[in-house]
Amino acid sequence: MSQGGIVDVRARRGIRRLRHEDGAAAVEFALLLPLFAMLTIGTISAGFAFHAWLNVTHGAQESSRFAATLSIEAGGGSTEAWLTQVSERALSAANLLVSPTEATPGTQACVALVSPTNVPTQSSHMTLTTDASGTIARSGVLTGSCDGLPTMSGDYVQTQVSKPVTFNYVFGGTDIQVTAKSVSQFEAVNLS
Repeated sequence: MSQGGIVDVRARRGIRRLRHEDGAAAVEFALLLPLFAMLTIGTISAGFAFHAWLNVTHGAQESSRFAATLSIEAGGGSTEAWLTQVSERALSAANLLVSPTEATPGTQACVALVSPTNVPTQSSHMTLTTDASGTIARSGVLTGSCDGLPTMSGDYVQTQVSKPVTFNYVFGGTDIQVTAKSVSQFEAVNLS
């Protein structure tokens, strides 16, 4: 055989091998595509959930710091006005407040002022919830601190902000509630 004959035989064997593997790449792609789609959509959904968590964390921390330095007099002169102003700041800082009467549907917030050293002692909180249309419902002034939030000694404020997030994946989705809490020492003067 000449040198050209060896090349022809090798070329024919390579062509036969390709003919047997023509559909293998397409089958492998079809098998792996759903996995890649799930990973991609899951990563994007996790990014949206993380962004929502960052927003509510910022809202809770910002409003807690704001409340810690806002005296009752500067907040409107009454505990209810102070709690309303701080709760609106919490929703606004978390990018959840649409207007003073509307917020992102499913949003919840709790703001509390606890002052055992004040005479008379003060311990009150306000909760906010939104319905499916986003209308804010305020609880009014309630006695005690926000349930389930950490406490500290001395005068302090508590804030909590939560927001629903839909976590999507290829075959459906689920709703999760992202929540952030913050407690700060109350530094403002003139509590009574």
